[in-house]
Amino acid sequence: MSERGRKASDEEMLVDFVERLERHKTGRRAVQIHLSQLRPYHLRPHHLRIARQVLEPLVHRFEAAIFQLWNNDLVVLTKGASEDDLDVSIKDVKNLFARDPLFSAPPGSSRSAPFCDWYDVEVDWQALVDLCRGHNEARRKAAAQSNNKAATEAAIGPAILEKLENAIAKADLANILRRQQVFAIIPGAKPAPILTELFFSMPFLAQTVAPGYNVTADKALFQHLARVLDARMLALMPRQDYLPMLKNASLNLSLATVLSQEFLEFDRATNNKDRGPLAIELPAVDYFSDPDDFVFARNFLKERGYKIILDQVKHELLPMLDRNRLDVDLIKVIWSQALFDDCSGDQAEEMRSGIDRFGRERVILCRVDAEEGVEIGQKVGLTLFQGRLLDAMSQGKS
Repeated sequence: MSERGRKASDEEMLVDFVERLERHKTGRRAVQIHLSQLRPYHLRPHHLRIARQVLEPLVHRFEAAIFQLWNNDLVVLTKGASEDDLDVSIKDVKNLFARDPLFSAPPGSSRSAPFCDWYDVEVDWQALVDLCRGHNEARRKAAAQSNNKAATEAAIGPAILEKLENAIAKADLANILRRQQVFAIIPGAKPAPILTELFFSMPFLAQTVAPGYNVTADKALFQHLARVLDARMLALMPRQDYLPMLKNASLNLSLATVLSQEFLEFDRATNNKDRGPLAIELPAVDYFSDPDDFVFARNFLKERGYKIILDQVKHELLPMLDRNRLDVDLIKVIWSQALFDDCSGDQAEEMRSGIDRFGRERVILCRVDAEEGVEIGQKVGLTLFQGRLLDAMSQGKS
């Protein structure tokens, strides 16, 4: 887009607005609200839209202008408003994010930095101008970096899609096969492996065959490619050189794959003696999007002797899930910073109750890449963990 036709950014409009106030400073007040200090999971687009909407009454009462900066902070400039007037609306914003650690950190902690910076424009005009110009320059640099990244991660077109499909059909899957163990951690003992998840790395394959293309950019295309890769995996696993891997293992598949002809052929080509108590991991999103097919597939898998793991469960859902209705053998709860924050506060007991309802021996905390994951998991009664941290611990790297 040409410079002439480009829409001005909020930072550019803010600089222009503040510079024009040089002769109209009287009665003007500004506040920068540091939403950027919130946890990333509280900075999704809908959070930002609603936070801005909460401040809209200031527009009508005090001719306020509201600008959203590149780092998600908000700058509000008003005419005739006192700090107390502004503080009413700012408290409403804080209430939206009351569960964020920013507002529950004890005084003097590293997370107790001011949520707002205040400016009396008549006194602080030059400082405000410098601040706004600095944000505008930072926005330009961030935009340049984003454009460079986008240029190196092109979308997948039909030709690249065909190339990837052909690569999956011909690939030596041993090169992209990944194994990640689930460990039981008992205080005072070394982590003990109890299960090995087998999966194939689509991003690694894509970067090998078509470097520079982002296979996750288009969700539908990614799911299609994953489905093609699943079919190839199911065709190869019954071979003698792959079959021993199925002992005490799990396969990460989609619901569509389990209901496919390829899975029926895999099931026919193997048996309980060959594969042992093989577990099938099904994503939680498949359960919520199509519960009837999920139940149908679950009953079929159980009848054929498979164990079932409900994968990719967000911790917020755990207290709401009914173990008897799900009727699965294990569930995998995703480790995240949000889980740490919630279980470090007053929600730990709710989480512990949800785990107890399922059975502590049935819940795996997965994607653990930080020691806090094990720490908080043990706090709420978990003993089963999976992730890069556990991989490193098992190899003596931590």
